[in-house]
Amino acid sequence: MSSSKFLNLPGEIREAIYHEVLCSVNNKYEIGNQYNKYKFDLNLFLTCHQVYREAKTVFRRDNIFVSVETPWAEAQNHVAIDGYVPLILTGEKASRFQHMHMQVLINTPKYAAMQGPMRKFVILVDDLHLFTEMWYYENLTHPQMNPHLRLVLKLRNPYQQSFEQTPIPKAIQRKLLEPFGAVKGLHEVVVQGEHYESLEKSMREAMAIPPPPVEKCLEEATRLKDEGNDALRKQKYHDALRLYRESFLHLMIVVDGRRRSIWGEGYFQVDCKGGPFDKQPAQLIRLILRIRLVSNTVMAYLKLEDYEEAKFWGMRTINLFRTNLGGVNEAIIDFPAAPELGKIYYRTGIACRSMGDKEAAYELLKTAVKYLPNDPIVQKDFNALAPRLGRTCQT
Repeated sequence: MSSSKFLNLPGEIREAIYHEVLCSVNNKYEIGNQYNKYKFDLNLFLTCHQVYREAKTVFRRDNIFVSVETPWAEAQNHVAIDGYVPLILTGEKASRFQHMHMQVLINTPKYAAMQGPMRKFVILVDDLHLFTEMWYYENLTHPQMNPHLRLVLKLRNPYQQSFEQTPIPKAIQRKLLEPFGAVKGLHEVVVQGEHYESLEKSMREAMAIPPPPVEKCLEEATRLKDEGNDALRKQKYHDALRLYRESFLHLMIVVDGRRRSIWGEGYFQVDCKGGPFDKQPAQLIRLILRIRLVSNTVMAYLKLEDYEEAKFWGMRTINLFRTNLGGVNEAIIDFPAAPELGKIYYRTGIACRSMGDKEAAYELLKTAVKYLPNDPIVQKDFNALAPRLGRTCQT
């Protein structure tokens, strides 16, 4: 369609087309392993002066940018890799960018002399919750960090046409400030620029709510695991998987598709006080729950006949366990959750067998028998597989 024909369309239709071409959702691409990036095609701006003006207005309306500045060189990669936050601009391009609605400045005022130059990257407000979620979990992993940090939030209208200060609309201010309610225990928080005090107050009130105690986390994780097991027995397999993901979340483990981000190691390094796990090491209870959840997750995928996912989740835990043992593939019978670990080996072996990989299934079932020597089903499946491969059965 020529530009003249396009401009003959009603204005609301042109605006709808601009939105489809320029909105962040339609310019977001998965690049593998749950990571995403944005790639905006701005060739539309080159069509003619009128299209440029109209399209630019829609682009600015639909895409709200936030710049983040810290003195730490590793922050950018940490946010992108561990936080799964798509970065719009980095480096020199980010330094020159001026069209953000908010600047986020993070530093350590007590150690200002030890800090390097500020480094800047730009993200979309739609992904701001990923940034603050990562910060929330990072603080639980390293609880000594936030008490030294100062956060400055500078709100501004980047497209202001006059000298008179025009405030950002309240709905946008809410999107900018609300996610920071997840950030706890900072040394200082400053909000600058014209903004609604009620929104700042709500943000600070959310910041003041402490994370749940570890005892509550473990109790909620156990409750959701048990509900998931009940759904599994009732053949509600998708409900079971959803409940297991929620249970993981109370253990500070974020599960999103095949992504599993484990946080809060420092937070669970205590003994429980009161409740069903009184005086027990919270980290140990967490580990046992993690293994049980993986075991039941693999079972749910087996029931759904999604053998690829069953194998993926089982092998992730098995490989992690092998790595911690220095690559040795031996059963640790005195491991606190040995039976559940044996079930992971067994169920992962069944997934491999169902996919036709009998060699991998044999090795996994052989280890499962060591963990579960008195389980007749495990023994039967192993003994049925071994002769087909010319191997020796175990009794």
